[in-house]
Amino acid sequence: MIISPTLRILLLRLGLLLAIAPFLLLTAFNQPFFDDFRNAYWTRAQGMWGVQQYLFNTWTGRFTSTFFMTVLNPVTYGWLGGVKVVAAGLFVVQWASIAHFFRALLHTALRVSFSWGAAFWAAGLLLALFCNGAPAPFSYLYWFCGAVAYQIPLIGLLNFTALALRAGWGPEPTRWRCAGLACLPLVLALVGNELTLVQAVPVLALLGYALPVAARPKWWLWLAIGGLATAVAVVAPGNWLRARAMAPEDALQAYRWLVLLPRTAYSALLFLARPVTLLSVLAAAAAGWWLGLRHRGTSGTPVRLSRRAWWAVLAAFVVLNGIGFLLFRYLIVGAPLMRAQNEILLVMLVAVAALAWVAAQHFSALGYQVPLWLRHEGLLALLAAGLFASGHVPEAWRELLTSAPSFDTQMQARFTVLRTAQLAQTPVVVLPPLRLPYGHVLIPLRQFSTFIEFDIDLTAGCEGNINGVMERYFQVADVCCEPTATALPAPQ
Repeated sequence: MIISPTLRILLLRLGLLLAIAPFLLLTAFNQPFFDDFRNAYWTRAQGMWGVQQYLFNTWTGRFTSTFFMTVLNPVTYGWLGGVKVVAAGLFVVQWASIAHFFRALLHTALRVSFSWGAAFWAAGLLLALFCNGAPAPFSYLYWFCGAVAYQIPLIGLLNFTALALRAGWGPEPTRWRCAGLACLPLVLALVGNELTLVQAVPVLALLGYALPVAARPKWWLWLAIGGLATAVAVVAPGNWLRARAMAPEDALQAYRWLVLLPRTAYSALLFLARPVTLLSVLAAAAAGWWLGLRHRGTSGTPVRLSRRAWWAVLAAFVVLNGIGFLLFRYLIVGAPLMRAQNEILLVMLVAVAALAWVAAQHFSALGYQVPLWLRHEGLLALLAAGLFASGHVPEAWRELLTSAPSFDTQMQARFTVLRTAQLAQTPVVVLPPLRLPYGHVLIPLRQFSTFIEFDIDLTAGCEGNINGVMERYFQVADVCCEPTATALPAPQ
């Protein structure tokens, strides 16, 4: 039986939606976590402006992220369910931002017939590959403060790049408007997170190289505004206090410069050595290659870069995907934190897909005949299907169908008991641990896996970081967790 091309594309899209769906649906059962509560009670205690000063002076210069984490934190105002809305909203905005980037790069800058629909599905595939292979999906997708610190800056960088491309190659009447609009996402990218800050450097450098001469004043505008915002963030006393706190107590740290580049390369190799990571990158390359062979420029000819342009693109690609490892080797003399590896992977997938698209166009322009099996969407479908069967996709479906509703119910019951104890001024609250059949993606629990970044449950006994945060937020003297405690009744 021969399946028509239209039906094949339809089946590919259906499979893609089935891979993405559980991650988005899990946001409906999301709950606040550690820093979500802590930033909330700091804001209550010190006020909206006072908490910004406190964090700026003691912990971080990420002044946009800290504003989101405190003043715009729904937990600050007692709306614990607000984290569900934020997680779902950021997921959709992340998807749209990747699509916006590809649409601007291909349709606007490279003059390729690339519709919004094609950009939507291409972005969806990359997002699905990311969700499936993310080293620690919880801290990127569902933890409010983690999503704010990593998703919003990356959303800013993607949209800045898209708007910058429109400012350089878009319709003439809209170019300066796009240049002005690009300033806001640029600031979000530069001061929201140090990782996105360093990733923005090769992006700005490549734009400076590639933009038309007439667009140079716009580039200088971005440098001026971005430089000012970065300077404010970098001089924050809290940055240096945090850097010292994170640095290992090792006498050899002062000599880390001697082996910085080799150890950076080693971190990158270890990152790519994970089978699901390597195969996800290969799938992104296959997707970009396939799209590159399907789309042509508006003149009907493929896009071809000069040798000098290729060197600039490859240099920016290497720096973009390696600078995160360099940053962490310098700061903590180790591999990037798991929550940072999430963002590194997503940037890598987007960059690899874009580079593969350009490579496919370039080889086509040279008259290179690509073998049929490298042009068939079946190769991409098989690679993606194998990945989705062995990564986080089946875990997310299992969690959605078995544990997520119960998790939501148990946490709501726990919050009800704590609020009641707060009103009654009960000195000690004893709670049962979470009792679930499975947990890993939305509900990372140590009892189900040791390969997790955070165990989100209370610590057994009356001591523990999460126990203490619950005490401060709900104003209860002692919050304890007892494995033999009776299950809490579901809230009415």
